[in-house]
Amino acid sequence: MADTVKIPKQKKNKRNAVLFKEMTVDMKRPKIMLVMLIINLLLIPVTASFFLGITIAAFGSIDYRVLAWYFIALVFCEMTLLAFITPAITAGSISLEKERQTLDVLLTTRMTTWEIIKGKYLSDFIFLSLMVISTFPVLSIVFIYGGLSLFQMLYVGLGLIVFIAFISCWGVFFSTLTKNTVLSVILTYLFILFYMAITIAIPFVLLGVVSGINSALYYDNVNFPMITTENFINGDFLFLTGIFNPILTIFDMVGNAIGYNFGDESFAGMSLLCESGLMGHFTEKNLLFKAYSPLSMIYMGLTSFIVLKISAGILNPVRGKERKMVKNNGTGQKN
Repeated sequence: MADTVKIPKQKKNKRNAVLFKEMTVDMKRPKIMLVMLIINLLLIPVTASFFLGITIAAFGSIDYRVLAWYFIALVFCEMTLLAFITPAITAGSISLEKERQTLDVLLTTRMTTWEIIKGKYLSDFIFLSLMVISTFPVLSIVFIYGGLSLFQMLYVGLGLIVFIAFISCWGVFFSTLTKNTVLSVILTYLFILFYMAITIAIPFVLLGVVSGINSALYYDNVNFPMITTENFINGDFLFLTGIFNPILTIFDMVGNAIGYNFGDESFAGMSLLCESGLMGHFTEKNLLFKAYSPLSMIYMGLTSFIVLKISAGILNPVRGKERKMVKNNGTGQKN
């Protein structure tokens, strides 16, 4: 009996070809460095105003509120810039391939639609993350006089990276859904604007409604004489609906990092709701307040993964066809 020849199994190439191409070719283009330069130049006015405040304070006692407001302004300016730049970069990831008629070539390779989506998403995400990291030297100016540790600054930086990861997934989603890059960019901007407005309003509207009901019950001594406190209905858990909004997450992270009182005004993130009277049952030491930012980042991470999976399903050119064949023939084979 002739000896059988065993053919060794071919090792699966774990390298994502789309990501490799984007990292080795596109990242070397001058426009990448130009975008990083522009976003840092746009932060210069905030930095210049900070140095102006320090110069003025040099003639007297240093006011540490200048440092705190500098960091707050810089983080939120950067977040606003990222909110405008991210959709413009990610919303053309798939639609540009459709316009160039190169998507069909990618679909005929051994790569799955999930690998294509993942490669496109990660290439844009890495570039945007490098953009955030490039601003760290500007943020680190607060170390001149202290008041903020390196860990706290990196924690806020992590929040900004999760923020762009969340927005990027929607850019890829609408890029997969449409065939026109301009339409994809417009839809991404409109969705992000609508999403931010709705999710930032929901927790405060719900808390306001509960507070109004409590006040009405408390002052109605005729019908409700047994209610002796304005916080009779415990609606404090409703603040957790704010974890769906990335802006509130950044607000909470910056507030916890600074933890500074400006005279009668405090900036301590979502803990401010305790002082406002809307959340009478909670204190600043509540565990839900401490876990607010991590819970929000976990939600944004899971949402990004699910949206990318849906995008891969939309991109699949044979989606639904196999089911139709089975329904018509009873098998997966054509007549």
